[in-house]
Amino acid sequence: MNFPNPWITIFTFVAIFFSGFFSFIFSRKTVDFYLNNVETKFLKTLEPIIGTIGFVSSFGLSLIILYYFIVFVS
Repeated sequence: MNFPNPWITIFTFVAIFFSGFFSFIFSRKTVDFYLNNVETKFLKTLEPIIGTIGFVSSFGLSLIILYYFIVFVS
């Protein structure tokens, strides 16, 4: 069985934590920008969808980057 380097494991947990935090901040900024630029009531009701898309896309991108980093390092 192949055991990973403990430093990479610790780095992974820290990176996932910071990725989640920064994805939340990015999602909040995206929603604020969206609400400032949208004027109709119907488009303002799409706020949760825009926030979800912002969070999932930024968190997913950071996980893909983390995956490629771990693959190239180990």
